[in-house]
Amino acid sequence: MDEAFAHLEGNKQGEGKKAGVAPDGGWGYVVCLGVGFTFMFGFGSSNAFGILFNSFFMEQDGASGLPLVIGVYNGALSIAGFLSGIALKKYSFRQVGLVGAGLFVLGDILTIFVQRTYQLVFTFGVIRGAGFGVMIPVSFTAFNCYFTKKRTAMMSANQTMSSMASITFPILVTFLLAEYGFRWTLALIMAIDLHLLFAMIVMHPVEWHMVKAPEVKGDDVVEIKKSPLRHQSIQKSIIKIIYDNVELDLLKDPKFVSTLVGLGFAFVSDVTYLAMEPMLLFSYQYSKMQVATCVMAGAIADLAARFFLAVFTYFYTVDSRKVFFVGTFITMILRIVLILSDNITYVFTITIISGLVRCSVQVLFPLVLVTAAPDRFPAALALHILFSGCLMLMADPMIGVIYEATGSYVNCFIAMSFCCLVCIVLWTVEYFVYRKKA
Repeated sequence: MDEAFAHLEGNKQGEGKKAGVAPDGGWGYVVCLGVGFTFMFGFGSSNAFGILFNSFFMEQDGASGLPLVIGVYNGALSIAGFLSGIALKKYSFRQVGLVGAGLFVLGDILTIFVQRTYQLVFTFGVIRGAGFGVMIPVSFTAFNCYFTKKRTAMMSANQTMSSMASITFPILVTFLLAEYGFRWTLALIMAIDLHLLFAMIVMHPVEWHMVKAPEVKGDDVVEIKKSPLRHQSIQKSIIKIIYDNVELDLLKDPKFVSTLVGLGFAFVSDVTYLAMEPMLLFSYQYSKMQVATCVMAGAIADLAARFFLAVFTYFYTVDSRKVFFVGTFITMILRIVLILSDNITYVFTITIISGLVRCSVQVLFPLVLVTAAPDRFPAALALHILFSGCLMLMADPMIGVIYEATGSYVNCFIAMSFCCLVCIVLWTVEYFVYRKKA
């Protein structure tokens, strides 16, 4: 049987038999492990990008190509995510996912042999970025199909796996570079990433593992029917839902446009900072171990802040937009403060503070979008992904041009602060305009 249409056949069979429900466990735990692997390897090695390719960029007469690679990577990821959502209309989780894993590993293999920056843009940026982009909607779709009641707990477990990878990969890459050199380190990372094939293979159609629904009578039947409808909606990919519900008329709302642009520029600053901070530290003549330890300290601080935020928001309600605004403002200041001294204790302190603040940007952006378009979140998220992806394709190469023209990372970090400033200014103006109207 073609598993691409398993959910269709399962629905037809269920019309004359007892309906099945998501297992909330069983094979779902294997799927959860696969999702964890996807984000571990997808984000882990990317967070160590600056450490891994520092020597390579230095051989290419500077690091101006680094923002270009990161920008192309995120742009390819966004575009591939949409295409993956479309593909999931016709093909199964595993079929689409294995294409993504294959592209990701192919990018790894080709990256081993790169000699020039433009080659790295293609192998790491386009191919690897597209591979990760394809796997993201597959992972989210499969996860949401297998879990309902335990969804929050299991997603927290996945987030923990991803955070642990962000913490350990910088140290791992530093050790591998010291022991085996640049090319063999790339080969070993490729070998680690082969586990993504396993991660995609275990993405079975949920119909293969459904459990029997409890028998009910009378009015309870109505509630049960309201519940294969919810399941059928869950089966749709998040990205596919976004693709099917892009509503450009949202752009007629100035408040939404302000939110969209502010979030996009804040994201550009955040993603580019993660890639370029190691290059700044190398320019301070830090050793690879010192750089890796500094990056790891920031990741640990980020994980601790996420845990605290989760506990705090469980008991107290916060204004997500205000917290995001304050976090972005502090981030803008920290980008400038970081370049004022190369003292290692000073830099470690600023990096840890940046890690603590970073969760306000990464964790809260969906809630900020909800406040901007409470009844049209899928469409709002679609526009955010498209805008952020396109913005990264333009802004990151421009930051590379700044480095090429000035030969200084200081100006690059000032540019990142300017990206935060765009968000601060827009939202401040919006606040006073709409407060006056009210």
